[in-house]
Amino acid sequence: MSGSAADIVVLGAGHNGLIAAAYLAKAGLKTLVLEAKDQVGGGCGTEELTAPGFRHDPCASVHGAIQAGPILKELGLERFGLRYIFPDPLHASVFPDGSSLVTWRSVEQSAREIERFSPKDAAAYLRLVAFWDRHIRDVFVASRYAPPRRPGELYTLLERREAGFEVMRLMASSPLEVVNEFFEEEHVRLHVLKASLQGGPFPDQLGYGLLVFGTGSGARHSFGWAMPEGGSLELPLSLVRALRDSGGDVLTRSEAKEIIVEDGVARGVITGDGRRFTAQKAVVAGLHVRQVFLEMIDHRWLDANLVEAFQKVRTGLSEVVLHLALSEPPRYRADFGVDRVVHCHVPETMPDLLAAYAECRKGHLYARAPFQVFCQTLVDGTRAPSGQHVLNAGRYVPYDLSGRPESWREIKNQLLGEEIERVREYIPNVTEKTVLGKAVMTPLDIEAHDAMFYRGDIMGLGHVLSQEGHLRPHPSISDYRTSIRNLYLTGACTHPGGTISGAPGRNCALTVLGDLGLRVSP
Repeated sequence: MSGSAADIVVLGAGHNGLIAAAYLAKAGLKTLVLEAKDQVGGGCGTEELTAPGFRHDPCASVHGAIQAGPILKELGLERFGLRYIFPDPLHASVFPDGSSLVTWRSVEQSAREIERFSPKDAAAYLRLVAFWDRHIRDVFVASRYAPPRRPGELYTLLERREAGFEVMRLMASSPLEVVNEFFEEEHVRLHVLKASLQGGPFPDQLGYGLLVFGTGSGARHSFGWAMPEGGSLELPLSLVRALRDSGGDVLTRSEAKEIIVEDGVARGVITGDGRRFTAQKAVVAGLHVRQVFLEMIDHRWLDANLVEAFQKVRTGLSEVVLHLALSEPPRYRADFGVDRVVHCHVPETMPDLLAAYAECRKGHLYARAPFQVFCQTLVDGTRAPSGQHVLNAGRYVPYDLSGRPESWREIKNQLLGEEIERVREYIPNVTEKTVLGKAVMTPLDIEAHDAMFYRGDIMGLGHVLSQEGHLRPHPSISDYRTSIRNLYLTGACTHPGGTISGAPGRNCALTVLGDLGLRVSP
């Protein structure tokens, strides 16, 4: 069965694959994207999970990281229907004692909130964000939207910068150490720490101290905590329109099964139904590296050490996510005063937070584990019928529950009721009367939803130091090129990793264009 020929064949229509394709097509290359599912988007999707008309994001919901880079403007995605909403407040934390703490887009307003708990910590928060602005922000953005630097190059760059050694020290620390160094009051520590752990790192994980300055505070103030109007899927849909505007195309229900390699050169792809697509210049794989190197390529073309490495990749925490369709807006306990906040953290107490992560390491659940709540319909009425709302509540959990991942199937129904009860403690009007539809996603559901989420890790590969920067996904192929000529990688398994940044897609596309002696026109 024949397919067709293109200059570039991209595998996977997640947001990174589509971003790579859009840049390549804009540069004048005939670009074709093959997607296994009926719908594009990958982990950047929106679905009716609970009831008709209620649009939930099964995975990524916040698109804060992509606001830091040049992609939205370079591809002109607003022209293709993409609109972002920037909630303010950015987020809040609610605590068992009835108190709450709110972070606003304004740093000064946020510090005034902290001052209610500790004037000293309010001043420390201003210093923390000022340090981000002066010493970290520009390096952070530049390092993401470029191929990874070798460790020696990164440290040489920092050595030459004002406060570079202090940045190195903080970078080597854990989020918990940085939070404890800056703040004294427990509510403040919990508020900043929980926000810093977005994506699943452990609080005591060395080498991730800068998350406190980025995800936990400064990046939110600098770039906002954006959400696409209509749901996460709107980003990939706008990318498809941009791609087609440049002459490219996407074929859904076209699962790539084999990458054709001849004489060490990637020549195209064969799909599961036998169609053959010729790639005249390059194949770009936006799939999990295990899928690409263990399933899709004849191993005679691969180094045995590389194959072995991808058989042993490390993954991080997964999630349990409760999705609800509600007949009315969520109403938190009256003492919290956060009913209009889209994103609320429930950190519980510091002993609870630390115990929950410790139990995750053992493969166990913890009854009072921290969680977070999103209600996007507070600012985006397009996601639900008029006056009604979508809500999701998620927490981090181990994939190997008690050493048996299949245990998640056995407790799923029980888990649904327990997660609703946890939410009801803080949002009392989540009742049988107001809940119009409900669903819970376990790590097994997350893994089944997208092949990129191996072992339920939405970051593709675990974010651990042995899989970061020049080591991601492997030091021999960390620059988006592979040992097979004309085969390139993008997606969450490549630098800088998961989240909706689009950086892996853009970085890969510019690498391909550079190798071809081309560039994107303005």
